[in-house]
Amino acid sequence: MAFKLEVIDNVEFLTLKKDSFSLEYLTVREKEGRLLTDFDVKSLPITNKKNSNYKEWKLRRKSTQRILNYLKNKNKPLNILDIGCGNGWFTNHMASIENVDVIGLDINLDELSQAARIFKKDNLKFVYADIFEIPYFFENKYNIITLNACLQYFEDIEKLISVLETFLKPNGEIHIIDSPLYRKEEIHNAKKRTKDYYSTLGAPEMSKYYFHHCIDNLQDFEVLHAPKKSKLHKLISKRDSPFFWYKKTIK
Repeated sequence: MAFKLEVIDNVEFLTLKKDSFSLEYLTVREKEGRLLTDFDVKSLPITNKKNSNYKEWKLRRKSTQRILNYLKNKNKPLNILDIGCGNGWFTNHMASIENVDVIGLDINLDELSQAARIFKKDNLKFVYADIFEIPYFFENKYNIITLNACLQYFEDIEKLISVLETFLKPNGEIHIIDSPLYRKEEIHNAKKRTKDYYSTLGAPEMSKYYFHHCIDNLQDFEVLHAPKKSKLHKLISKRDSPFFWYKKTIK
């Protein structure tokens, strides 16, 4: 099966542009205060206190630094694929690690174009592609695949992981960070909260693009970081990300 590679404004297009998800997504991002200027994106995950999501970004600094340290400690060449890279701030941080090559991939063209405009490194590129349309293009190419705060936008998590496994080289790893997962008994109420939330933002249609995955779907993943929830920990420690960090290694 052939594909046509086209490069527009430093974004490589491997599949045709789709608008439905992006339009709903950007509407919500704007109302949440998440569409940032180029100047602000360059600084992420550091923000000033005027940012409406300041507290969230403060927590994400910790989860970001953990995985960056993990990758640095590999001390070897790495090919990295960052799925759902958005405006590219996290992709860019990974590309700052010595001896790595990084691709940021998304189907949200507005933020992807912003990423390609802001972040320019010889070892970094941004790609527009639906991985389910041309999975053969990515086969056996990567040591590391990251999904940072984007798992909830994929409908079928088992299908996703199965496809991503084919993208990895031997001993390659899939990392999931800053993404919500739920116990089975929590999913019904979580769906209702999501629907109510998007309705209050005036974008009820977005709820059909936001999926609530069960933690049981990641039973074959290793937990590299788990949030500590004890009262004692909250008293003596600074706040940290409420999300687990999961890793799966493909032999």
